[in-house]
Amino acid sequence: MSAPTIPGFTFIEHLGSGGFADVFLYEQQWPRQRVAVKVVRPDVPLTDREKYLFTAEANSMARLADHPYIVSVITAGVTAEGGRPFLVMRYCPPPDLGIRVRANPMSPVDAVATGIKLASAIETAHRSGILHRDIKPSNVLVTSYHEPALTDFGIAGHMADVDSDNDVRISYPWSPPELLDGRSNGSVSSDVYSLGATIWHLLVGRSPFSIPSGDNSTRALSARILHAAPPATQRPDVPPALDRLLQQCLAKRPEHRPSSALELARALQRIESNAGWSRTAVAVEGDRPDSSVAVPDRSEAPEDATAMKPVTVISASGPRRITAQDPTAATATDEEDEPGRVSGLVWTGVGVALLALLVGFLVFRGDGREDDPGVVVPTGSVTPGDLIPDNLDAAPSLTGRRTSRGVLFQWEPPVEVEPGDSFSWHRDDTDEYGSTTRRRLLVRTDEPVCLDLRMQRGSDNSPSSSQCVS
Repeated sequence: MSAPTIPGFTFIEHLGSGGFADVFLYEQQWPRQRVAVKVVRPDVPLTDREKYLFTAEANSMARLADHPYIVSVITAGVTAEGGRPFLVMRYCPPPDLGIRVRANPMSPVDAVATGIKLASAIETAHRSGILHRDIKPSNVLVTSYHEPALTDFGIAGHMADVDSDNDVRISYPWSPPELLDGRSNGSVSSDVYSLGATIWHLLVGRSPFSIPSGDNSTRALSARILHAAPPATQRPDVPPALDRLLQQCLAKRPEHRPSSALELARALQRIESNAGWSRTAVAVEGDRPDSSVAVPDRSEAPEDATAMKPVTVISASGPRRITAQDPTAATATDEEDEPGRVSGLVWTGVGVALLALLVGFLVFRGDGREDDPGVVVPTGSVTPGDLIPDNLDAAPSLTGRRTSRGVLFQWEPPVEVEPGDSFSWHRDDTDEYGSTTRRRLLVRTDEPVCLDLRMQRGSDNSPSSSQCVS
C-alpha cells in the first residue's frame, strides 16, 4: 500500500484502515519522534461532507489534546499529491483494546479502572460540547505506558448541531436503541450507553448482544439491542453491583441510564471502594482556575530563577578546586601559593585522621549506653491517608416548582459550603450548561424542563441530582 509523501515525515509502515481513512506509521524528522498519520483513502470521494467530518475530527481532538486518556493531535494538513487531508497524532503501539481483550478479557479491577479513565475523557469532551458517537473497544488505543487513549472522533458532533445531521454513521454492536431506530442523532446518554457496552466487552471479549457462534448480522444485532433485556456478564468474579451498573448503562430508555459520564465514573469508583480495590482518580478538566494559587508578580525577580555562575578550574598539578571568580582579586604566582598549599595538605591529613578515630569510637564503643530515646527508627512502611478527603460523595438535594416567572429550582448542598465551591447545572431540554455559586436557578420557560445539578469543589464533583417540572 502506497503512503503519501509528507514533508518532514518519513514513512515506516501501514498500521491499519478504517471506514474512510488509512493510518500509517511515520517518523517525524524534527523533533524526532514516531507518529501515527491518518490519511483519507484515495478511493473515498472528497465531498464537502467528508471534508467537514475530517475537519471536525481535527478540531475536536485538538480541543481535547491535553487530556491524558485522549489521543493527542500534533498537526494536520493536506497532501501535496491528491490533496488528501491528514492528521498527525501521538503514536500508540497496536493492537487496540478490542483486539487485546478478544482472547484474554480483562480482570474486573482493570476493567473498572479503564472505565473510569474513559469516562473522564468522555465527560471532558461533553463539557466542551463534543459528543463522540462512536465509543467502542477498537477506538480505544493503548499508550506505551499501558494507559487507555480514546481516538477516532471522525463522526463526533457538537451538542448544538447533532439534531440537524442528515446522516449518522454508527457502529451497530455498541450503539443504543435510539440511534438504531432514528429517535436520536446522538446525546450524552447515547455516549454513556456505548461506554457501558465497551466496559462489558472488556470483561467478556465480545459486545453485549452478540451471540457466540450465533447470528450476529446487523439485522439480528439490531433486533436484540432494540428488544432483548440487557445481559449480565455471567462472570463469577464480577461484583453484582458492577453487573447491575452495566445493565443500567444498557437500558433501553435513556433516562434510566446514568445521567452523565461523570456519574458513571463515580459509580465505578464506589464499586472499587466496596471491593477494596485501589481508587482510580477521575481526570476531568476544571471549570475555573485554582483560586488557592496566587498569581506571582512578574515584575519581581523570582528567587528560583536560573543564573550563570562563572567558575575557574585550578590546574591539575595540585588538588583540584573550583572557586568563584572574583574579577577584582589579584592572581597569586605558583611560588607564592606553594607553601600555603603544602600546609593545607598537612592539616587536611590531620583532620581526616582525627575524624576516623572519632567515627571508630562511636561505632565500636562498648559502654552499654542505649540509643537516643528521641530518635525513632521506623521498622516498616506506613501507607499515608488521603491528603484531601473526598467528601463530595452525596448529591445536592434539588427541588423545582413552577412560578409566574418560570420554573424555580432550589437546592441544598450535601456538605457545608466552603469558599470557592460552586454548582454546575445542565438543562436536558436545551443541552445548556452553566455554573453558579447561588442555591437557586430561575428558568424562564413555559415548557417542561429537567435540570441536572452537581456540586463542585476544586477538581472534585459530587454525584448529580435530577429534577423535572412539567
